[in-house]
Amino acid sequence: MKKIGKKAFIFGIGKLVIFVLVLILLFFLIKNSWNINDAFNSLLTLLRIK
Repeated sequence: MKKIGKKAFIFGIGKLVIFVLVLILLFFLIKNSWNINDAFNSLLTLLRIK
């Protein structure tokens, strides 16, 4: 691949990862009655960061 193609591929994968994390966060927000703290705690627990 050319350098421009590699950059586009990396940025595309990055956007996809961010989009998936936003969807998961939205799911947890709806599940926790729009409580932001509980949603972030659930997301961090899912990612095993907390």
